Amino acid sequence: MVGEKRLVLPGDRVGVIEEFVHKEGFWANRNGEIVAKRAGFVGYELRRHEVMLKPLKRDARPSPGDTVLAAVRELQDRVMWCDILGVAGLKKVLRYSGAILRTSKLLDYNVGDLVIARVVDDTFGTFTLSVEGKELGLVLGFCDVCGKTLVDRVNLLHCNLCRRTYRKKVSTYYRNFGKLLFMFPAATLTQVP
Repeated sequence: MVGEKRLVLPGDRVGVIEEFVHKEGFWANRNGEIVAKRAGFVGYELRRHEVMLKPLKRDARPSPGDTVLAAVRELQDRVMWCDILGVAGLKKVLRYSGAILRTSKLLDYNVGDLVIARVVDDTFGTFTLSVEGKELGLVLGFCDVCGKTLVDRVNLLHCNLCRRTYRKKVSTYYRNFGKLLFMFPAATLTQVP
């Protein structure tokens, strides 16, 4: 960021739309004035005619690119609806909804399963999630017949009670609860279904 850096409060005018393109953290009023949505430090990129805001405090809302811990809430033909329980590194997160597209048989998760996913985008308050990546995927799975926790056995998940096996996209952190609580401090065991 080049140019002036100053503290702004919600409602402070930082420029006009004829002069600058505004990024996240601002809105334009009817008069064409760019106004801050929240408190932070404003900076101007004069070459690209952009105004940017570095918030004083990060929101508890997930953003595209964030890694989240989510519990599968509902299954439909092509979509798994999830509750986001925590965002990596944030100590407080409000409850948000997410959707994972079921694009392969490896994504046949069950209701109650916990997954680590990456936020792809935010459309009208529902986050699109992806489990593509080595560290992303199932971190705690349950048998769809008896409900017992599944055990990881060389590229397969196994239920010790009913002897069923499952092939699912599994995270490298499967059943590593110490690492999960370190990564997602806002998620508590009381939130797990």
